This record gives sequence, structure tokens and C-alpha cells, in this order.
Amino acid sequence: TKASTVLFCVVQTNSGDMLPGIRNTICLMQHGTCRLFCSSGEKKAEICSNLWNRCCISNAEEGRKYKPARGGRAET
Repeated sequence: TKASTVLFCVVQTNSGDMLPGIRNTICLMQHGTCRLFCSSGEKKAEICSNLWNRCCISNAEEGRKYKPARGGRAET
């Protein structure tokens, strides 16, 4: 019998909508971390500059962002 080999090539493509690295910067500004898998207790957000990575934001950080301030107005 003849064995067949299948090779896959992963090529990163730039969608053209943002400069390289901008998505990573946006993630960092949201107090997130770009990585392949998010830990438990983290929320998956937008994609990062490397398309296979996601921005992982801590649920504690997310809750702090929308915490109501005194006087009934939300803090941002």
C-alpha cells in the first residue's frame, strides 16, 4: 500500500482594515492579554493581530468597567 501525506500550510493574512499590531494595542488598553486560549474566569473578546489569538479579559476587570458610581452614574 502506498501511504499518502497531507500537509496544511497556515498563512497569516492581513484583513487590511487595521495596521499590524493595532488589535494587540486595543486589547492591552482593555486590560486584556492576547493568547490562543482564555483561562476560566476570563471573557473572550475581539481577535488580536495574530488571527488565531483572542483578547482574554478578566471577568473581574470587566465587572469593574461597568460598576455604578455614587450618584447613579456608571464609571468608565
